[in-house]
Amino acid sequence: MLKQALLVLSCLLIGAYAAEPQQHPLTNLPAPGMISTGFFFPEHPTKQFPAGKVITAVLGIHNDATEQYNITAIMGSLNSPNDFSIFVQNFTEQIYHQPVESSQELSLEYKFMPDPRLEPRDFVVALTVFYHDAKGQYFSNTFFNQTIEIVEVKKLIDWELIFLFMFIGGLVAAVVYVAYSYAASYLNTMGFVKKSKKTKRTETSRGVEDHDEWVKGTNYDNFKKRKAATAAKAKAS
Repeated sequence: MLKQALLVLSCLLIGAYAAEPQQHPLTNLPAPGMISTGFFFPEHPTKQFPAGKVITAVLGIHNDATEQYNITAIMGSLNSPNDFSIFVQNFTEQIYHQPVESSQELSLEYKFMPDPRLEPRDFVVALTVFYHDAKGQYFSNTFFNQTIEIVEVKKLIDWELIFLFMFIGGLVAAVVYVAYSYAASYLNTMGFVKKSKKTKRTETSRGVEDHDEWVKGTNYDNFKKRKAATAAKAKAS
């Protein structure tokens, strides 16, 4: 009976611990230690970050303390510009475990990627470095906390625009073809278009008339007349 009671109690304790929400490291930051930080974005100095692209931040650390620090990790977040407590996106934690001695400097790279579904607009990006001393006491410094701009990725070829131009061109060609067909049919109905057969006959008759006019008064014309007269006499006799 006692074993069953202990088993039930253990299950309740485990369930209560599992149900307790795990606190995110960025919601309750440790106090800052004695370090100086600097940063820059080598590929995006204007702080215009394209959505869906990897952004590189370079962190410079100077240990101002009299003891060694161990740089543990860097994390970041994308927040609403109107309310910093609203987390839009948490960036992946990157582990380092890099020691930096007293009065020494250290440079680290931290890479993060804004979600490709983000709309172009302003956001706040916060980047925090975590470290601890030899006694195991943890510290943190938010080395970047500024407004940035999410921009669209520039496309080398805008296929949507090309398709739109092709569609408009095809539509215009179809309208011109229909208008031409209608105009040709209307002109044919009204008799403005002559048939090619009549034109050919007219040209043939005119050609014969021009030939007779050209040989008139020549020896060939006199020969034709004498031949015609002889044929007439033979027919009469």
